[in-house]
Amino acid sequence: MSQFTIESTPLVQYALRLDHQLHNKFYSLSKRTKIPMSTLGRLSITMFLEKVDLNGITTVLKELENSNE
Repeated sequence: MSQFTIESTPLVQYALRLDHQLHNKFYSLSKRTKIPMSTLGRLSITMFLEKVDLNGITTVLKELENSNE
């Protein structure tokens, strides 16, 4: 019997709903850097989750709230 590992399975797809402004920034960054949007999204989510693991969700959400003011 073969063993299930993440490395041997395809990537999982998620649909994201972005507002128009965020979509434009995301799309523009992808075109400017020539990095596919899927790669940028994967990197962004990874960085966010690592930051939450290190600092806690409350701190990260407060930082985001303060940066949007």
